[in-house]
Amino acid sequence: MNRAIVISLVLALTPLGLACDKTAADEQSKANAAQDQANREIGKANLQANEAQRAADQKIASARDEFFQMRDDYRTKALTQLVDLDGKIAKLDAKAASATKAKTDLQASLTAIHAQREAVAQDVRSIDVTTTATFDVTKARIDQELSDLRTLVDKQ
Repeated sequence: MNRAIVISLVLALTPLGLACDKTAADEQSKANAAQDQANREIGKANLQANEAQRAADQKIASARDEFFQMRDDYRTKALTQLVDLDGKIAKLDAKAASATKAKTDLQASLTAIHAQREAVAQDVRSIDVTTTATFDVTKARIDQELSDLRTLVDKQ
């Protein structure tokens, strides 16, 4: 019976003895390998994030440049229309200076025209400080003001 107990104990304790064959160096090696793998994955993720940020920065710069170009083109167009109207207003001023009949009516109209022209000019000057958020509203307002001014000038 003692023999059976001893054999049972030996068989039961054998796995424990085998488990002790693992060394701390082996466990440290596994930990180091896992950390190295994690570092490689972190590096890949950082590289992808940097590439995505660079692509986003390029798109932002391109959109900003396109907006600035659109804003400059519109300012040039509005100024050209304003210069054209200035020529017509100058002719009306000359006509008012030489008119004798209906001079008062023409001068009253010219006062309104000059006031409207100054309002348009001021808004055209403000184009340079418009942002993408306010540009469409500013553009619509200037287009309407130019149209109203053109109507006032053409009535004379």
